Amino acid sequence: MSTISAYQSGTSLRSKLYLILTIIGSILPWIFLDQFLFSGNASAPEFFRQALANPVAIALTIDLAISCLVFFCFTWFELSRLNVSRRWLWLYLGCTFSIGLSCSLPLFLYMRERQLSQL
Repeated sequence: MSTISAYQSGTSLRSKLYLILTIIGSILPWIFLDQFLFSGNASAPEFFRQALANPVAIALTIDLAISCLVFFCFTWFELSRLNVSRRWLWLYLGCTFSIGLSCSLPLFLYMRERQLSQL
């Protein structure tokens, strides 16, 4: 197997993996968020009260917030490096805030793989 075909095969495998992870990352968070939304107690203050309910929840919330910030910075620079319009950042921001980083990060990596394979 030549180096080029091995690279293309790996790229295809990575793309499929990222796409599968995007789908999983879109569905799983909403399974649990639906439980909150249909609890009859759903509101923004209640959401943040529960997200900051104890030291473990606070640590996970802060970790996620920092991870999102790093992802947005990385995306900003990577879109420029790949010569892709930074308007795509709005898609990743929207996915992050409406679904979660578990969707937007693999979606970005999937789109990045596709862009890299075209270069």
